[in-house]
Amino acid sequence: MRVLYLDIDCLRPDHLGCYGYPREVSPNIDRLAADSLLLSNCHTSDAPCLPSRAALLSGRFGINNGVTCHDGPASQLRYAGSGHSHHREGRMLMRVLQDEGWNTVSFSGFAQRHVAWWYVAGFTEHHGSKLPGGSERADQVNALVLDWLREHGREDNWFLHAHYWDVHTPYEPPDEFIQAVAEQPLPDFPDEETVRRDYENMYGSRTARDWWGPGWKPWCTNMPDEIADRALFGQMVNGYDGAVLYADRCVGEVLDLLGRLGIEDETVVILSSDHGEAIGELGMYFEHGNATEGVTHLPLIIRWPGLTRGGRRNDALVYQLDLCPTLTEMLGLPTPQRWDGESFAAALQGQQFEGRPYLVCGCGIYSFQRAVRTPQWRLIRTIHAGCYPYEPLYLYNMEGDANQTHNAAEEEPEVVARLDHLLSEWWHEHCTGPDASLDPFQLQMAAGFTPDLYCSLDAMLQRLKDTGREEQYRDLVRRRLGRPPLPRPWGRVLL
Repeated sequence: MRVLYLDIDCLRPDHLGCYGYPREVSPNIDRLAADSLLLSNCHTSDAPCLPSRAALLSGRFGINNGVTCHDGPASQLRYAGSGHSHHREGRMLMRVLQDEGWNTVSFSGFAQRHVAWWYVAGFTEHHGSKLPGGSERADQVNALVLDWLREHGREDNWFLHAHYWDVHTPYEPPDEFIQAVAEQPLPDFPDEETVRRDYENMYGSRTARDWWGPGWKPWCTNMPDEIADRALFGQMVNGYDGAVLYADRCVGEVLDLLGRLGIEDETVVILSSDHGEAIGELGMYFEHGNATEGVTHLPLIIRWPGLTRGGRRNDALVYQLDLCPTLTEMLGLPTPQRWDGESFAAALQGQQFEGRPYLVCGCGIYSFQRAVRTPQWRLIRTIHAGCYPYEPLYLYNMEGDANQTHNAAEEEPEVVARLDHLLSEWWHEHCTGPDASLDPFQLQMAAGFTPDLYCSLDAMLQRLKDTGREEQYRDLVRRRLGRPPLPRPWGRVLL
């Protein structure tokens, strides 16, 4: 058996035709999905990039593996092992495959981009040093991937990870891909009223009026300075969708090569992402900095030869890290007992599969938040609001308000209490008792690290001053500087 994992950064599932997107941006991914299991309610346990891939490769929630943020103590993986020993029941997914004789191969600059050297643990071949380190285009990745497949594709028992960054800002696919989507109608949300309301009332980095942070303009040369109306939103979403279309073409090149090599029917193909993007949710645009549905929801498409022909869809709630025990079960490999994932092999095999009753998903840049997702509801708890006017609590009815525009917390106190209790139970399950984890968010804040990694509080305050928004300036001062902190020497973390 062979496994090909196609990893498209920042890809929202609802911007793919197979998930219902009306724009034609994903013909090759849709072709793959037609013979695959499509999981419609898959979420990363921890966003954004570094926490998500730490969770997937370790098979453990960020609260347990230690990675919930991009810097500070909450960016350091609690690797299950020391010295020359890798803890057998806490091994990362690639180590399990490698120990069982698989050739594990990665084409990704991720380790360099995020200073995450643990990422290479378990990869027999890591080609990241041949790539720029996170700014490479899909054609640069494919130049290496296609050559490797031509030389090694017919060999047995390999796992190949191909990582595409194009759907991550700055959205710079070749011009013809942006033009191709610009000729199609814009998505319905956010509408003109929503964009203008966000422009007037919201503040914070990557919001409609404050999209550019310090020094970002030279980096994103073809995007507008702000999103003041639907026309400017269209320019931005055309960049995003154009990047999806470009990545899709490169996915098609890989799929076509599998066919020419004659190994299409002997290769498992998985397509997923690390997270999505907020596109209007909680006032954030084209960034992954809150715990809304747009950020934690991601695609998971699995074509398994002999099992998924003709395609199936499953709407059960699953974590992306549930893929780890699913793969080991399906491939007949041992499953480490310390993984947090739960196998959905039954769904692949066409059996009844109910999934999880609820998920807990977190986000650790721009803001610190955790969310509880049930089939109907999404509750978001703000741990640290960063430079945003985020409230402590949000409740959204996902069945009637998929875009999360109306906070129903005051109207549904019983739902809030029930979901809040689930969040509390989840936290106590992992952070109390003799085998307790230390919550990385708490360690992060005790060590003095805020969510302001990409735009400082001082820079945001100056931005509000410079644009004459005195009321919003005073609001941010009140939220962040209104009360002096109490001395708490027992809460300090020594680094």
